[in-house]
Amino acid sequence: MIHLKGVKVCFNNVPLLKDITFSVSPGERISLLGPGGCGKTTILKMILGLLSPDEGSIELMGHNILTMTSDTERRKVLRRVGMAFQQGALFDFMTVRENLIFAMEHMTEFSKFEMDRRVKYFLDAVKIARTEHQYSFELSGGMQRRVGIVRALATDPAAAFFDEPTAGLDPVTSTIILNMIRDLAAKSEGQALVIATSNVEMAIRFAERVVIINEGRVVADGAWSKLLIEGPPWVQHFLGVRLIGLDEEYARELNLPKQFVERHWR
Repeated sequence: MIHLKGVKVCFNNVPLLKDITFSVSPGERISLLGPGGCGKTTILKMILGLLSPDEGSIELMGHNILTMTSDTERRKVLRRVGMAFQQGALFDFMTVRENLIFAMEHMTEFSKFEMDRRVKYFLDAVKIARTEHQYSFELSGGMQRRVGIVRALATDPAAAFFDEPTAGLDPVTSTIILNMIRDLAAKSEGQALVIATSNVEMAIRFAERVVIINEGRVVADGAWSKLLIEGPPWVQHFLGVRLIGLDEEYARELNLPKQFVERHWR
């Protein structure tokens, strides 16, 4: 579904990404994890063809999105992709309903009846049905983020990307949004889902597999539960330092490895 190989990119002659290689299969869910400013958002933009790498290759659903010469073919591929941006990126001159309808009109062949049904279904699913006729500036940050995520999933995409979906939100709202993404996505088979985040707790709650970026490279790719115990020292520290100190009962709810719990709570 998604394949990056040897991707490198510089800004103002300063390397940001030095060697990024990883793949995502249909139906797979992963967390793209790393410190703030490590290039996670840049990676998503390159997958979508919004930025071009200086070196390397990027394939999306079997197509090299960067070398496509046909605009028609390019649009056909991108119509199968959902994207939720950090700040929602809603059209402020449209109501919530109009934002969702606009996406479906341009990215699907849904009938008017089906679009209306999906608007009501998704807004109800994320518990903001009453916002249907409100504008984005009338919504809280958490509500805007929910609408952006709904817009990314309402088109029934083959692949969906979520850029820091919980950044700047309180823990309760963050949990609601994370659970919402998982619950909505669970109803669609075969979707590849990628969350880009610097929040370790959010990353491990969203997916078992994490791709960890640091200093421009993929420093780890695998099951977080295994990396937490057996990963390279920097990876163990990066994952563990954000988990140590949690309430023990909550740590167990996160399904932290028994060895890790016994090491730090005994």
